[in-house]
Amino acid sequence: MAGKRSVPVPRPIKGTEYEIFFGNTAAERGWTDLKASAKNALADAHDYLTAHPGRYDPDRCYQLRGDLSTALVDGVALPQWQYKVTDGARLWYAVDEPHAKAKKPGRVVITKAATGHPNETDSKKNFR
Repeated sequence: MAGKRSVPVPRPIKGTEYEIFFGNTAAERGWTDLKASAKNALADAHDYLTAHPGRYDPDRCYQLRGDLSTALVDGVALPQWQYKVTDGARLWYAVDEPHAKAKKPGRVVITKAATGHPNETDSKKNFR
């Protein structure tokens, strides 16, 4: 049986890594736009999010504050983080930690992907 040559092979995740999902179609479109404009930086972001999405990095990754500090995913409020892909581009994502007994990997749910700085973080109420 011949394989399909044009189908990319998905990268398997390690047992300690997180799976990444889109939370909405706008996030998926934003991801596609980011891939077109900052491919290498987005690949670095993907590596970071699969390895340790809840790790604070003052220069690149931190939890949002105020009303933006949580995101509702499947009816559950999860902590929402921001990753700086480039000087202007941002990823917002919610982290669903893995459950030891369930033997399921943790999930990262992309809630927003933007090539420009999101206006929502400019207000004093939600400023990082």
